[in-house]
Amino acid sequence: MTNPPTSELPVLRKVIRSSTIDLIADQLRNAIYSGSLEPGQSINEVRTAELLVVSRPSLREALQRLISEGVMTHAPGRGVHVRRMRVADIDDVYAVREAIESQAVKLVIRGGRPTSRITRALRELEHAIEENVARTIGDADLSFHHALVACSGSDRLTDLMKVSMVHTRLLSLSDKRGYEVRCDVLDSHRELAEAVTAGDEPRSLAVVARIMAEATSRLHGPDAEGQAVVVRGQDEDAPADDQWLRLRENMP
Repeated sequence: MTNPPTSELPVLRKVIRSSTIDLIADQLRNAIYSGSLEPGQSINEVRTAELLVVSRPSLREALQRLISEGVMTHAPGRGVHVRRMRVADIDDVYAVREAIESQAVKLVIRGGRPTSRITRALRELEHAIEENVARTIGDADLSFHHALVACSGSDRLTDLMKVSMVHTRLLSLSDKRGYEVRCDVLDSHRELAEAVTAGDEPRSLAVVARIMAEATSRLHGPDAEGQAVVVRGQDEDAPADDQWLRLRENMP
């Protein structure tokens, strides 16, 4: 009996549903994105496993995944914490964002892919700006960029974008000035949607670069903002009482 070629992959079974580890990681990412788990907050394995009704080994594996994504950190003797972003992280996070979104733009335009999802996301951003609530604007802004990447049809880019969205939110939540967003972004986002829909690749890439530069400038501080118009989060913008409240209250 001869051995199979070394390049031959083993037979893989069809995946019926997401694994428990995937689901736990998604729950934790969503909690961080919503602000329910705050930058610097420690993760008590026992209480978190009880809250999610999962085993501690499964939780531990999910935490390791988030640590590898840069969403959480681990220090010997201090345990696992939600990552607190620093000024040094700003340029890097947005450089990654620009790389992901620029590649997505190329795939959308060169592949002639539908852009209706981008148009819908733009309308949602318009409505959010009318409401003038920081968290609502921030959610709609990131949803617009997620829609842009999703239209590329690349699952890998979309997965990378999901993690980058959490990094972006952590940057805002870690800001010493408090959570704030630009509310004068509509023109640039509308220009990006129009350029992508028209198939104008150079213009689209230029707008993506400008949006990232403006966001980076705002996060670097008020001296760099220029005439940027921002909306700052208020206490009522904080996440509503949810399943994580008990965990926060019980943290040592």
